[in-house]
Amino acid sequence: MEARLADVVRGDYYADLRTGTARWLNSPQAQRSFGANSPRFVYRFHTAPLVPAQDYDGLAFVARSTCSHPLPRTEFPRLKATVRARRSG
Repeated sequence: MEARLADVVRGDYYADLRTGTARWLNSPQAQRSFGANSPRFVYRFHTAPLVPAQDYDGLAFVARSTCSHPLPRTEFPRLKATVRARRSG
C-alpha cells in the first residue's frame, strides 16, 4: 500500500476517503502493522489486511521519516526532593 500511496503524489499529504475514491482503495490491501518499537530488519513482514476506504475516513502519508531517539535526560529538582522526603519519612 505504501508504494501506491508514494506514486499518487510526491511528498507528504492527506487524502479524504469519505468522498469518491480510487477503485483500489475499496479493495483489500496489505498494511504494515507495528507499534513504536518495530524490529529493524523484519518490520516489512508485519502486515495486516484492510480495505482503506471502509476502514478509514482519511489517510496521512509521510514520505520520509527518521528513527526515534531518546530525549535527553532531564532533572526535576522538586520531584527528586519529594521522592527523597517520601523515602526517608
